[in-house]
Amino acid sequence: MLPARKTNTALKIPSTGITLLEGPGFYGKEIRFVVQHWTAVLLSQDHAVHWIDGGHRFDPSGFFPVMRSLNCNLEEGLRRLYIGRGFTLHQLHVLIRRVRHEVTLTKASMVVIDGMLAMFLDDQIKRFEARSILRHCMDALEELSHICPVVVLDGETASPLHQQLKHTMKPYIAQRLRGVWVDRKRRKLRFLDEKNRIFIELHTSVVRDQQQRSLEFTSIDPNV
Repeated sequence: MLPARKTNTALKIPSTGITLLEGPGFYGKEIRFVVQHWTAVLLSQDHAVHWIDGGHRFDPSGFFPVMRSLNCNLEEGLRRLYIGRGFTLHQLHVLIRRVRHEVTLTKASMVVIDGMLAMFLDDQIKRFEARSILRHCMDALEELSHICPVVVLDGETASPLHQQLKHTMKPYIAQRLRGVWVDRKRRKLRFLDEKNRIFIELHTSVVRDQQQRSLEFTSIDPNV
């Protein structure tokens, strides 16, 4: 068994490339709070963030606890959060292709694609069409990732098609981390790299109100 790689005690906000975060729940829903935390930190520092919702689950209240803890005015901070919702795969495709040009105007510091593959697994979408559209989306995100970091959120593999789509994504991904809960009470979150080595472990405190979770993260670090 390979030894765990020693890292800092905080999961850094990505500074470049495409980062794939995988976790339990509906297309990574249970670890979405990680990206929400990153987003809240950026908003509190006057940065803009684009959040594209591919899973029909966007809830702005998820950002409130961290923003309040950072003394960020909610109304002003949320003005820097640009939301895109695709209700079909083709709408999602358009949003992803268009965000490259929008970031040029907003100077955003991060782009999040939440529930990236949810719509690609629609039974009404042919497999060839799904893979073709996914390649177009990933081409656009790779180009964008040279300007600002892109975070893609997805869940555990649910079907052979899901596995095929992840294989299509693989060449574009700069960093892939899989989040798993270490204990049933979800007090410790472990991220594994592509070789299933422990990349980092985060101790969490579970907040009962709306089941929001807060972690000890750091801010942007351009050297990471």
